[in-house]
Parts: sequence; structure tokens; C-alpha cells
Amino acid sequence: MIKRDMNVTTTGGRWLLVILCLPFSKCIFADTTEAEIPAGVDISSWVCKYCEFEQGLSGELEGGVGYVSDNSFKFGEYNGLNDKGAYPIGNATARYRDENADYLNLRVRDLGLDTRSVGMEGGRQGSYKLFLNYDEIPHYISDSARTPYRGNGNDTLRLPSNWVTAGSTAGMTELDASLQDVDLETKRKRLGVGIEIIPARKWETAVNVRHEVQDGQKATAGSFFFNAAQLAEPVDYVTDEVEASATYTTRKWQSKLAYYGSFFNNHNDSLTWQNAYNPIVPGQDAGQLALPPDNQFNQVLMSSGYQLSERTRVSGDIALGRMEQNADLLAATINPNLSVALPESSAHAQVNTLTADLKADSAVTSKLRLNAAYRYNNRENKTPSEVWDWVTTDAFTSAARKNLPYSFTDNTVNLGGEYRIDKVTKVNAGYDFEQKDRTHQEVNRTKENTFWGKASVRARDNIDFAFKAAHANRSNSDYNTVDETQPPENPLMRKYNMADRQRDSASLNAGFIPHERINIGMSVDLAQDDYSNSPLGLTKSREASYNTDASVILTDVTTLHVFASWQRIKSNQAGSQTFSTPDWSSKNNDTFDSYGIGVKHQLIKDKLDVGADYVLSRSTGKVNVDSGAPGADFPDLKTDLDSVKLYSDYHLKENLTLHAAYWFEHYNSKDWMLDGVDPGTIPNVISFGEDSPNYNVHAVMMSVRYRF
Repeated sequence: MIKRDMNVTTTGGRWLLVILCLPFSKCIFADTTEAEIPAGVDISSWVCKYCEFEQGLSGELEGGVGYVSDNSFKFGEYNGLNDKGAYPIGNATARYRDENADYLNLRVRDLGLDTRSVGMEGGRQGSYKLFLNYDEIPHYISDSARTPYRGNGNDTLRLPSNWVTAGSTAGMTELDASLQDVDLETKRKRLGVGIEIIPARKWETAVNVRHEVQDGQKATAGSFFFNAAQLAEPVDYVTDEVEASATYTTRKWQSKLAYYGSFFNNHNDSLTWQNAYNPIVPGQDAGQLALPPDNQFNQVLMSSGYQLSERTRVSGDIALGRMEQNADLLAATINPNLSVALPESSAHAQVNTLTADLKADSAVTSKLRLNAAYRYNNRENKTPSEVWDWVTTDAFTSAARKNLPYSFTDNTVNLGGEYRIDKVTKVNAGYDFEQKDRTHQEVNRTKENTFWGKASVRARDNIDFAFKAAHANRSNSDYNTVDETQPPENPLMRKYNMADRQRDSASLNAGFIPHERINIGMSVDLAQDDYSNSPLGLTKSREASYNTDASVILTDVTTLHVFASWQRIKSNQAGSQTFSTPDWSSKNNDTFDSYGIGVKHQLIKDKLDVGADYVLSRSTGKVNVDSGAPGADFPDLKTDLDSVKLYSDYHLKENLTLHAAYWFEHYNSKDWMLDGVDPGTIPNVISFGEDSPNYNVHAVMMSVRYRF
């Protein structure tokens, strides 16, 4: 379809284009009527041989059964294959189109698993659209946790009636006998509905609503002075989101007005648990933790863009938001022997946000393009600052403390340009500036200047090459401890996100097509950070990653793909055990290596396709500590992953396929924070006694796919 966007303004000019395209297709102008067609012109043979539009109903149905050999939360962490046994396979897609531009799309995935999703979208193209989405999103965290507490999943945790308190875990005679399994997992169920309408030419409106329920339990911890216990925190959240927008579009001007609202509700205000240790003071029989409070966020956004000329465009947007949290405050302590008054019944928390963007882009000449952008981001914390009587773990009161309403303002400027030297070579250069102002933090202002350049070459349509380098320097106004912070910080400490820093980075990306059947890609990314003015804290960081991949068409029926990835992350930090000058240092060295190979082959022409994929991944984390004492190094952290997938498709008919797949995965990890640490191993901590994830899981799938 040819439209009048081509600056053809006369009837004669438009019909010249029609005559030129007659041999290829039926040409219709969007605003052409039968009355405009010259008399005597026969249009009956204007049929496009290459413009067939899909009409009617089509799609694919898949049904079958799968089997998982073992239980493993780690294997099924996000894919829903966490339980041993059989499960049904159910997937479907369907599409409907008619001659009036009415349509309907249906998508169904993983009906037999906890990752199931359903989506529907329909309407009339160019007029309106309706959609409905439902998704379940699980997160299986741990299936090896054990606890003596009862009532997990609720807001009150109790110990067994025969529990014997003690000063340490060694004296808790009923600990081992009282342990029971507790699965740490969360599940989200999300329902979304929406409508988009084009009420008039140049206008579009939309309203989307999402309702999400998340339940389950995750790990937390509670303490009584120096004694602690890991606890299962209940998750019972409801989040509602609303989006509404109106858009106006012309050839040169586009504008949008939108609203976004998020409303969070937690059905549990707090978590209460019994004290498993001997009370330090009378009345210290239970503790209470505040859980995420109900809150809401509302934002209004306005954006606009204008094409000043064929070569220049400007755009901008501004968004005003407000976060509020007015839930009732919990008591400072549930110890009946301590009387502490709250200055307010609620935090009356309020944070106002303002973000604004302005961008300009211009092709100054056919070879030179310039762009500029400015961003303003302000977070103003209007929460009242109060003085609160402090209670330490339901044991005793301490010096009063003051809540600090942190705020910040961020100003960012980006300038860049691109110059095309010739048909295959272009260079880019730019300058970025960021200034961040903070309140109630160690640094009032930081400034960062970044200079970068890039060169790219595309030669003979078979070589792509790009190199980019950047240098950044961040400096701060001055670093001072915050007087109100309790307990006080070491004045030599530097938080890495506010400390002086020099950053250098470089990247290289290349693509080669040495033969029409071979495609090779490579990339290298290097970065280093130096915190030369940080006596304590992070002092140096280095990162390097190397990636390569290739795909090869071995024969007309066989393809091969391979990849390899290496990543190295190193960092140095300094610390002080005596709240003074540095007296220990550490070096962290993390390595990640991954390799993969896959092949696909048509074993029987138009009948049987087979394939295989293998992925190997290894990672190691080393922490070497120099404290002047022997044996200060931590044991290495290690993970090994081997994954093999085999699959085949046998075409019983043109539209009927038998699909089979086999998946084996081996995972082994070593984590000194978990390995050998039973619930009673640490004298002053009742831990979950979790194991480092290890598994060998086989999964098989058989299904039939039918296309219609």
C-alpha cells in the first residue's frame, strides 16, 4: 500500500506511481476513492500476487507428558520442574483474522507447571485492542532448610511445648529432635487486562490494570542481643497497578499524557517469634520484626517530540510522582517490662519525585550527526524527622536516635557526535557529565566526567568491527561522617558509590563471515576502577570478559553452533579491626567460564529432525585475607554445571509432529557458609542448616504438535 507520505500531491503524480507499480502489485492510496479514478481505467486485473493476507483460523496445539527424575528446588528454581514425577504438557497458539481487520490471538504455555501463562489479544486493527494476560511466576529458593519453629508461613512462630532454653545452641537439648523441614519459596499470580482505543484520527488511548498476589515464605532472621535465629518470613502481598495514557500523533509532533499508580498491601504487619535462648533480661520471651508496610506510588507523565526539520528532532518528558506510606507503627518493644513511647503513630512517610528529560538529535550534514541530552532527577524525602527512644532487641533502651530523610538531586548531560568517513567507516565521540547532590550522607556532592570514543568499520558485507574506549573521573566535595549515624562510622571509611574514582573501560566487537555458511562473532570487554583516595573500603577493581560464538552450516541438512565465554572479576579492599588505620586487606578473585556446542540434523528428509545441545559452566570465588594471622583465607566458592539436551521432531503428517526431548543436568556447588553448618553448629545462631545445592536430574518429554 502506497500512502501520500511520499510528497505526491497531484492526482497526475499519484497515478504515475500507480502505472509504475502495475506489474508488481495492486496499488491503493490511503485517501484514494473510486471517484478519483479516471474514467476508463480498468482496475479489475490489479491483483497483488505477493500480498496475500492471512484470513481465518490458524495455530498450533501441543499436548503430552513429561517426567522429572528427582526433587530439586535449584533445578526448578524458575522453570517449575522442582518436583519428582510426571506432569502434563499443554501449549497452544491460535490466530484469527478476517477481511474486516478483526483479529484474535491466543497463547497458552506450560499448563501443567507452576510457570503456566495464558494470553489473549483481540480487536480491530487501527481501531481498538483488548487483551487479557495471566501468569504464574514461581521462585523456589531452598528445600533443605530446617527449623524448630512451628507455624511457618504465619505471622507468629512458636517453639515446641517441651522446648528447653539455654545460653547457647549446645545446651538446647530438644533442638535436633524438634527440627522440621521448611520450604522457602514464593509464587506470584498476575492478572492483567487492558484496552487500547483509537477514538479519532491522530489519537490513541490506553488503560491497563494488573493485579498480583504473591505468597510463600523466605528467609529472614531475628536476634536477642548477640543471640540470633534464622526464621521463615511469611509472604502474603497484593499489588495493584494502573496505567492510563492518551497519545496524539501528527507527522511532525507526538505527545503523550500518562498516569501510573502502584498500590501495595501486606496482609502481615509483623513477624513474632519466641526466644529460644535464656532471656538476657526479664520479659524478653519473644521478639517482633516489622514486615514491609502498605504503601502506594502515583505518577503523572507528559512527553512530547517534534520534528523541527527533516534532519533535526527534539523531544522531552517530565514526570511527577509521590510515594506514601502511612501504616501504623509497631510498638518499640513487646517486652512488658520496658515502657517506650512513640513520638508519632505513623511515619507519615512521603517522597516526591521529579524527573525531566530533554533530547535533541540532528543530522547536520550527510556525514555528521550530533546529539545532546539532559536529564534531571530529584528525590525529595518529605518524611518528618523525629527523635526516637531506641530499644536494643527487647532487652534495654539506648541513646535516642533520629531518622534521617535521605534526598538527592541528579543532573546528567550527554553530548555525542557521529561522523561517517566513508561508506564503511564511521567514528563516534562523546562527553558525559553527572552531578549528584545528597542530604544526610557522607558526601554532599559528587561530579563525574566521562570522555568516550568509538570507531566502527563494515567492510565487504562480511566484516563488522567496532572499538570503544572511555575514561571517567569522579570526585566528591568532601567526605565526612554523618554525626547522627549510630553507631558511628570510622572516619577513614569510604563508601564506593560516593568515593573518588577513576574508571577506564574498553570494548571490542567483531563479526566475520569468511564463507556464506560460516558466521563468527567475538567480543572483549575490559574495565578497571581505582579508588586511590580510599584508606578503608574498596580500593581497586578489575573486570575482563571474553566471548566468542560461531554458527556453521555443515551441509544442507546439518547446522552447528558453538560458544565460549570467560569472565574475570578482581577487587581489593582494606579494613580496620581497631576502628583506626587499615590493619587488614583482602583480595577477591571471581572466575566464570562457560562453553557450549549444539548441532541440528535432518536425519530423514522432510520426516525426522534431531538435535543436541551441551553446556558446561564453571565458576570459582576466592577470598584471600591478609590480617597478619595464619589461616585467614576463606575456602573457595565453587559451582559446576553440565547440561545436555537431546530432541527430535518426527513429522507424521504435514501438520502433525511427534516431539521428544531428554534433558540431563548435573549441578555441584561448594559454599563454606552452608556446608557443614547444621542448625546447632554456631553457638549463638540457630541456622536453617541448609546444604549447598547439588543435583543430578533427568527430564523426559513426549508430546504431539498439531498445526491448523
